[in-house]
Amino acid sequence: MWTKKAVLVVSLAVLSILLGLSLRNPLLLALSAALLSYLTISVFANTTARLAAERKLSHEKIFEDGTAKAELLIVNRGGKTGFLEVRDKLPRQVQITEGTNYTYLNLNPKGGATRLRYTMKFPLKGLYQIGPITLRTQDPYNLFYRESEVPEVSEITVFPQVRDVKELYIKSKQPKIYPGEMKVKMPGPGTDFFAIRDYMPGDPFRDINWKAYASTGKLLVNERERLSVSDITIVFDSREVSGIGMDSDNANLYGARAAATLANFFLKRRDSVQLVVYSDKVRTVKKGSGQKQLFEILTALATAEPKGDLPLGGIAEVVLPYMPRHSPVIIISNLEEDDTLSKAVSTMKVLEFDVTIISPNSIEFEIMAKQKKGIKVDPVAYSILRLERDILIQELMGYGVRVVDWKPAVPLTQVLLEARTY
Repeated sequence: MWTKKAVLVVSLAVLSILLGLSLRNPLLLALSAALLSYLTISVFANTTARLAAERKLSHEKIFEDGTAKAELLIVNRGGKTGFLEVRDKLPRQVQITEGTNYTYLNLNPKGGATRLRYTMKFPLKGLYQIGPITLRTQDPYNLFYRESEVPEVSEITVFPQVRDVKELYIKSKQPKIYPGEMKVKMPGPGTDFFAIRDYMPGDPFRDINWKAYASTGKLLVNERERLSVSDITIVFDSREVSGIGMDSDNANLYGARAAATLANFFLKRRDSVQLVVYSDKVRTVKKGSGQKQLFEILTALATAEPKGDLPLGGIAEVVLPYMPRHSPVIIISNLEEDDTLSKAVSTMKVLEFDVTIISPNSIEFEIMAKQKKGIKVDPVAYSILRLERDILIQELMGYGVRVVDWKPAVPLTQVLLEARTY
């Protein structure tokens, strides 16, 4: 490709030819010939070497605000590089905290090598592509340059932040019995003492508390704390409307952090967790437990981009038959642009699911984005939108659903405390 300097030289050469011919001036014609020779030499002097590259990353999976180190090795397999500009392409959200992904160099014709080392910070969740490597060579006179790419691409998955939550009183009304799994603060089969109650016909003889009988004269029996597992379903709304706001403040990002925190807490509590993500398609992480399940859920949330417009009603019809009855269902949605929402939630309640909705407020995210860009906000229009949202929330609560209206200024841990149930 031509630089501005090359365009200037060509213009001077053409002008010299025209003036030389019109004025019959041999000096101007000689000047034009010299300029054209200058251009011709520059074209042949601009050569591209055969380069190979290899990138090594310190981490391929990290959490938000985490860092990863990259080391890029560039080797010349043959040919002259001349003045070579190298840049390792990075997504715009990635920040370089140490080193550089850009350099100028001149490698030896064969076997010459150089290394780039830099540290990247990833403030937001997502699947990030590092690379390819772009190369730009110039001729010695800086008249022409050529661009090429080395197809060396790496991927880094950035998980949403996981907050530390001490307790959430969300459990299934009919937990499954798996001895040794978890305590649910209910009497039943178990090993640890829970309470004392009056003796009832049919109680095992070994459960009688003889010390209590000696002091009260009544037959009392020991109850033990029930050990069980709850099946919990998290439904995450990743439709296009969840991206309203800024890259760093929107319902998709906040909702993913809430889902990740909930999944981490429930899995630590040894519950069985299922994740359903709906956007332009439905992605389901089937119920399971343990660290492997957490990894799969975090990966699904990291790659959930705001796109599509699938309604909750259609998702409910597909997913409900596979969900255990009476189990908790946590819906994380901004409640925007979905006419099937009320009917879907009503159906869940009819089927006796314990529904909780955590709703990041996209109206506030949109206002924040406009204010940051200096765009005037119409207070009347947004008052109407807030009123419509409040009416929808009241309608959902009328079905017996717990709804938490999550405004951006409220910390996630406080939102989850508001969502707790007994």
